[in-house]
Amino acid sequence: MSEETTTEAVEEEAEKETGKGLRAQLEASIKREKKLKSTILDSAYEAIGLDTSTGLGKAISKEYEGEASEEALTEYAKDEYGWVAPEASEVVHPEAVAIAQATEQLEKIGQTAGSVSTPTEGDDLAKAEAEGDYATTMAIKGQQVVDMFNQ
Repeated sequence: MSEETTTEAVEEEAEKETGKGLRAQLEASIKREKKLKSTILDSAYEAIGLDTSTGLGKAISKEYEGEASEEALTEYAKDEYGWVAPEASEVVHPEAVAIAQATEQLEKIGQTAGSVSTPTEGDDLAKAEAEGDYATTMAIKGQQVVDMFNQ
């Protein structure tokens, strides 16, 4: 049993060292490299605002063979097609816009509202006398007399 395992391992090593085995290894590593490069480039396309399924993004994705980085891809698109990446402020999340608008409204309300002062007993008495509300006036004055005796 151990002789069969050893023989198979030796045969696999010999096959890897031959031209056929080396070619298979080369093809496998090229496939891995292309897969990794495509995943890196997909995120780079998304980061610079190009859609690889339509338009300019699709054209660039079919012919671009350069370095798999956002900077190199942006430079290639600029040189070959005159494309300029949108400003970061142009690509804004919809909820961020709603939050910004709500914050502006809140600031406006805060500026116009000012500080609210609670009316004092003297203010209430003056208002009641001005309106001719004798019941409220007498109640406030009665409370003032009680407060004076309790001191």
